[in-house]
Amino acid sequence: MALTNPTGFDGVLQWSATTDDPPSAVSSFTVVDNARDVNVTINVDKTEVTDRSSRFKRYCPSMIDCEITATLTYNSTTQDFIDKCIGRDVITVAALHSAGGEGLYMTAQCFKADFAAPLTDGMTIEVAFAPVKDDSGGAPVFV
Repeated sequence: MALTNPTGFDGVLQWSATTDDPPSAVSSFTVVDNARDVNVTINVDKTEVTDRSSRFKRYCPSMIDCEITATLTYNSTTQDFIDKCIGRDVITVAALHSAGGEGLYMTAQCFKADFAAPLTDGMTIEVAFAPVKDDSGGAPVFV
């Protein structure tokens, strides 16, 4: 039985050395063409606001933690991007849907760059980006 609707998220990792507020206003992005397993994680912290009127704890939403992760293969087209990751440069990163461009944009730095050298597929790098405070960039936006 064939599926009539696509499932999953055909994610594309893109980046730019330019930062802007909002991050989605950056006009030119470079696609990391061999990025795979592109994931966006968004978690909302909870803050306890319990008072003595209840014996149950109560919470309210607090800060939002978001992260973009991906695995890519080292080659000549990804070398500049990997240099930005290792150099901890502030860049604009986007995890977008390949068809429509919807997704998460953020002014970010790379907080994880794990290198692996398996026997096949060449050297791979697992990267993780989180938003950072930067005077020219803005808070993450989902467009």
